[in-house]
Amino acid sequence: MCNNHNEFGRRIAALRKEKGCTQEKISAMLNVTPQAVSKWEQGNALPDILLLPLLAKLLNVSIDYLLTGESSAGKVGPYDEEYQKEEYYWGMQPSELAEQIVELIEGDTAHKHLLDMGSGEGRDAIYFAKCGFQVDALEISTPGVEKIRQYSQLAGYEVNVLHADMIGYELSAAYDVIYSHGSLQFLPPEQRAKHFATYKQRTKVGGLNTHLIFVEKPFIKIAPDWEKNEFFYQSGDLARYYHDWEILRCEERIVDCNSAGIPHRHAVNHIIARKREA
Repeated sequence: MCNNHNEFGRRIAALRKEKGCTQEKISAMLNVTPQAVSKWEQGNALPDILLLPLLAKLLNVSIDYLLTGESSAGKVGPYDEEYQKEEYYWGMQPSELAEQIVELIEGDTAHKHLLDMGSGEGRDAIYFAKCGFQVDALEISTPGVEKIRQYSQLAGYEVNVLHADMIGYELSAAYDVIYSHGSLQFLPPEQRAKHFATYKQRTKVGGLNTHLIFVEKPFIKIAPDWEKNEFFYQSGDLARYYHDWEILRCEERIVDCNSAGIPHRHAVNHIIARKREA
């Protein structure tokens, strides 16, 4: 499972301390003894393989990073180079879709838990926190994560950053809102049904799922910054995924974009759907 017990132990200890957790707290969450956690950190033993997903979740890292110290979250962020710059690639103003969510909630955000998937540099995550949500910001890019934390400190609103790849990250919490804005094209097409089923399952009754996706159109050229691991959706995909929910808004339109400094257009589809009791 892990070639170097000592390195694995030091990694667990460092991540635990970074989270401000004691060995006792971690052991209680994993239903093991504090002595077991101590043995892991000293390199004298390894946790049961069945504990790895929960341990990784508690420490806000991927299983790969937990085992090897390396992660796709530090390697393949498509916007790493842009996020390393001082300016904010996507700006600091919230998206129109984020503002629509706050408008729909009508100020009733206290104690509501929101997941922002593919949070980028945090413009929507910080806005949601400012509006009173308890926010988890999931982001694969290391410099993106740093920008989210920087923006969070600058704005004075707390955001819980989850440094992980959405493809391999297993949701365990229940959310009032699961939100994404132009990030779900990185989900491989063959895995999408499973992911959307998970988003729906992890949403509380009465909660919202809100997504903006890129739709393929033959009359629109592929964007200059489109990556090889990005995959278009087809018109109607979102409505099909949420056919059994109350669809509050579902709209497709053509938008102008200037990412990469080159003017271009996208066809986008966004949905706001509410989970109702069966």
